[in-house]
Amino acid sequence: MLEVRAIVNSPVTSDCYVLFDKCYGTDCIIVDPGSRDDQELFTLIDEEGLSPKYIILTHEHFDHCWGVNQFVEKYHIPIICSQLCAEAIKSEKRNCSVFYDNKEAFTINCETISTESISNELEFENHKIYFYNTPGHTDASISFVIDDFLFTGDTLIKDEKTVTKLPTGSVEKLKNSLQLYNSMQGEGYRVFPGHGVWFSLDEYNSRIMIRGKE
Repeated sequence: MLEVRAIVNSPVTSDCYVLFDKCYGTDCIIVDPGSRDDQELFTLIDEEGLSPKYIILTHEHFDHCWGVNQFVEKYHIPIICSQLCAEAIKSEKRNCSVFYDNKEAFTINCETISTESISNELEFENHKIYFYNTPGHTDASISFVIDDFLFTGDTLIKDEKTVTKLPTGSVEKLKNSLQLYNSMQGEGYRVFPGHGVWFSLDEYNSRIMIRGKE
């Protein structure tokens, strides 16, 4: 059975997830390691006896990727993200780290695998991951499904209006992404967003989703 463990990144509070299934092995996937210091993440991995295989980034913003360089230095694993995200994390302006703290601005120049290059699908420990482009928060944003889990980054957060005012954000593009989520209702997905707690997509008010596009 696939397990999902959540860690709240710091100093900016966003969500990092660790995915693994010990029925098939010790490999794990790290989603959005956005802490300045990865020690809490390292401790969880060690305590569970896990072997990191991939990092998945839902988008390029620093509070979702701050820990990548430290993590890759330790585990030497690739990043999976959209091609636009792979380009954006190389810029301290496009990843927005320079605007948070100029002294701590950073870039990421690690090995990346674009979701486009793998036809938006990935095999992991007898599970299949399906990637979807979900622009709106940024052009580079993706969501992905594995089993009945849906990871949405900052494109869909429970009871919060999606931020579209940052670079490449778009209300019009967000409309299409919300329509995608709306079409996925009725399938029993549990949504794990980029901020806040998980929630049931089926129980989320689709009218709110549609109104939120305007």
